[in-house]
Amino acid sequence: MKNVDDELQQWIRKQLDSAVKNFSDNNVFEDALIEVKPAWVLPSQLLVGKVREQSDSTTFRWFICGDVPLDHMGAQGANSPREVIRYFAMKWQLDAENLDSGSAKETVDHAEALHTLADDERFWK
Repeated sequence: MKNVDDELQQWIRKQLDSAVKNFSDNNVFEDALIEVKPAWVLPSQLLVGKVREQSDSTTFRWFICGDVPLDHMGAQGANSPREVIRYFAMKWQLDAENLDSGSAKETVDHAEALHTLADDERFWK
């Protein structure tokens, strides 16, 4: 069982490191130092986390990554990881309307998968 836990921890670390690099590369934050932490994980598939600048311990942003595109939103948009998933399901559904057909299909597929996940009570007990 320890091996599974180690693999999951490595996967989580890889997702967090990738998110930090992306946030840094795209100047999402002004501060050079940011902190990330997982808030909810569907092992080896999806991670919902929180990210904040180290200089501001009161404000954070939600982010989602894994087998979906990395995306982020303000903290005020959701109170829980489940609400974050619902938010991105709706956002990506709306975003798909402005994409070419190939990108739109992939975006809609991600949105529908998130919607199904958010509605599945087994993950939220």
